[in-house]
Amino acid sequence: MQLRKVVNHGNTRWRVSSYVDGERKQRFFVSKELAIQWMQELRSDTRCASFWSSRSPLEQKDIIAAFDVAQQRKLPLLKAVLAAKSRPYPTPKPLAQIIPIYLSTLKFRSLREASFKQIHLMLNQLSTQYGTLDTNTITPTHIEHWFAERKWARSTIDGVIAKIGPFFTWCVREGYCESNPCKAVKRPMGDDSPPAIFTPSESRKLLLTALSCDPGMIPYLAIGLFAGVRPLEIQRLQKQDFTEQYIEITAAKAKTRKRRLVSLSDNLKEWIALGGDLPLTNKPKRLARVLHMAGLKWKPDIMRHSFASYHLAMYRSADKTAFELGHRDSKMLFAHYRELVTQEAAQAYWAIRPLAHNCTQI
Repeated sequence: MQLRKVVNHGNTRWRVSSYVDGERKQRFFVSKELAIQWMQELRSDTRCASFWSSRSPLEQKDIIAAFDVAQQRKLPLLKAVLAAKSRPYPTPKPLAQIIPIYLSTLKFRSLREASFKQIHLMLNQLSTQYGTLDTNTITPTHIEHWFAERKWARSTIDGVIAKIGPFFTWCVREGYCESNPCKAVKRPMGDDSPPAIFTPSESRKLLLTALSCDPGMIPYLAIGLFAGVRPLEIQRLQKQDFTEQYIEITAAKAKTRKRRLVSLSDNLKEWIALGGDLPLTNKPKRLARVLHMAGLKWKPDIMRHSFASYHLAMYRSADKTAFELGHRDSKMLFAHYRELVTQEAAQAYWAIRPLAHNCTQI
């Protein structure tokens, strides 16, 4: 930083020259005293900025906490620093060592085996990427980079965060890290395209193809299409879960762990009366074969989305459709499940019935 006297056309000014981020900055003053005062203030600001940027995030929080105490209690800053109760510094441990400890705690919770496997899989993938890092050093940027490398869609990212977020919350509670990086992750914009559904003709083709090549698939497909039950919930159903009017999804079988009754439509009654496999075995291969023979493409939750769309168009009650789906309100329905279909299409959908066959109860 330089101070220089500049005389131009008889006018005297004082110029201060400095470099900020490699760029030269100049400022002129009418008196030397004002120029010197500004230089002193700038040097003070520069030292403060340098000091602050050299502090760790945890130290910055301690400093802010001290200032808060000083303001609240009207204490001198030195006493405030001594009085401030900063959080204990996290215990440094690599992520790969912490994950097995966390997974062992999950065994004492009432998690379903499938849920535990999904959490285990996601955390192991995260450990493969960052296992050698201290758990407290993992930032939202690390998580975002991990997502970007896998090119996951927004819906997948939401699901993964739901799996690994509780792990970091546990790490905070156990003193392995100071904050949960998942809470500050920037998620990509959601896909505004409507959910994939089957047309009435595609739904009919799917069921009739299954009827001809793999009749055991009929309950799984018909319940998904005409009751909107989640695939994993269908897999847990047994014959005793059916009455003349309802399918009972017990709390033990429901994704939300809450019991609900799902109405049996007239056409669904006819389809399940054909018999079939409950629970369904070897589903992936059998479903792939039926889809191939029908010439149809499968998308996640396509049967549940189809049910929601045609049910809403048929009955024109968002609350009723949300109730059948097991949602607390219709927000989820409009956000993720509904495709706009005409009432004529809905009537065609709910008129899909099996051809004449000998019917036996499931």
